[in-house]
Amino acid sequence: MKFILFFCLLFPFVTSADNLSDSNKLFDFAEINYPEFFSQAEGPTYELGAYLVRYYPERGYYLGTKDGQVWAYGDIFGGLLKLGKISDYVELEPEGDAVLAELFADGLSDVQVQGVGEVIAILADDLQGSRHQRFIIKLVSGQTLLVAHNIDLAPRVSNLSVGDRIEFFGEYEWNEKGGVIHWTHSDPIGKHIAGWLSHNDIVYQAL
Repeated sequence: MKFILFFCLLFPFVTSADNLSDSNKLFDFAEINYPEFFSQAEGPTYELGAYLVRYYPERGYYLGTKDGQVWAYGDIFGGLLKLGKISDYVELEPEGDAVLAELFADGLSDVQVQGVGEVIAILADDLQGSRHQRFIIKLVSGQTLLVAHNIDLAPRVSNLSVGDRIEFFGEYEWNEKGGVIHWTHSDPIGKHIAGWLSHNDIVYQAL
């Protein structure tokens, strides 16, 4: 229970839980490859506020995911330790494409999504109001998305070229061309889900 109280105090519950299948794949990977730390989970994956978590009572360790990131908790980790992104360890499920296709078909907006695409066009920055780096990506499904990345709140994605692979976690807004992904950054006041972009193993989230 100390872990639960620690998490509750450290991270306000302002985000939604990660994709369950990606998290389960990550937890299974850890149990197979690092049984000395993560073996014989107490039960199935469960939600702990904004996290998806498995608990390993033999050693008192927790493994969790939030916003596409991996966290471990236990004495051997010195408390709470960030271990990188889920995609550093396992290939993400292609569910993001299906979700985005459904959102586009239904004309829905304001939904947090995660996925991977290929850059097919780089556009001029939008300098009206907050500055946004803009580029278009294409999903494996064929759907295209405009990414509008706020460079007043997060670093510009550097050395971006057509053909590059880029991962995203942000908010989807519908338009007739496939949709827009924005909020790919942290919220300075902590009220919105923290998004990010990942390119060439660099995460772009906050200045």
